[in-house]
Amino acid sequence: MKTKAVVLVVGMGALFFMSTKTFAQSDNSPETRVMASQVDKGEEDKSRLKDAKELKRSTKAEAKMAKATAKEASRIEDDASDAAKQARQAARREIIAQKSRNNADEQARKAAEATEKSNNN
Repeated sequence: MKTKAVVLVVGMGALFFMSTKTFAQSDNSPETRVMASQVDKGEEDKSRLKDAKELKRSTKAEAKMAKATAKEASRIEDDASDAAKQARQAARREIIAQKSRNNADEQARKAAEATEKSNNN
């Protein structure tokens, strides 16, 4: 009976130790779940930060392109304004030249009439 009791106690002890190791290795503890969620949050934060940096980079590139486009549009507008101003000035000069030609023609006609009168007298 003594051996039976010793074997029973040792067997129960062995089963107890084996079962505690099995339960101790499971990851169902709240601390493990909290740590896992923190790791997931950290990965999500890194992903969001990476996305934000990429968005900032692309926004800068788009702003640079928009600035270049605006500068080019301003240059074209200035060129068009200068061309319109030159066209107005050329039109004014042409009007003045036309008046001068008309006056010169009128004076030439009067001079011709005066010469003809003088030749007739």
